[in-house]
Amino acid sequence: MGLVKDEKPVFSRAENLVLIGPPGMGKTGLASDLLLKALENGYRCQFIRAQDLFDQMYASLADRSSRQLLNRLARLDVLLIDELGYLTLKPEQSNIFFKLMEERYHRHSTIITTNLGYSEWGNFLGKATG
Repeated sequence: MGLVKDEKPVFSRAENLVLIGPPGMGKTGLASDLLLKALENGYRCQFIRAQDLFDQMYASLADRSSRQLLNRLARLDVLLIDELGYLTLKPEQSNIFFKLMEERYHRHSTIITTNLGYSEWGNFLGKATG
């Protein structure tokens, strides 16, 4: 987060952060501290557990509110998705997640905490197309 005096903060550069490791390593605490710092600096932020996010995404498909959900989440300056990888996804959930990440990419920062190494993400997310 802007370690050099004149450097722009990470969130103003729309950079992303993925914290990977086993349970109990402090990923959520570190990510939450970063989110709090962003809030203190006036950024629009949200913390959401991955399970809750994917549940909301699936429900939004049923009531046809997916676009509203995506718009709301895509506009946030910083979105923290906690505990990605502790659930089993339906293809529809993977598809809408890819769409969200596509809409946030290079525009806003996303922080993800996960127990999965990058090599495991394909199995977790499946072969979704957006």
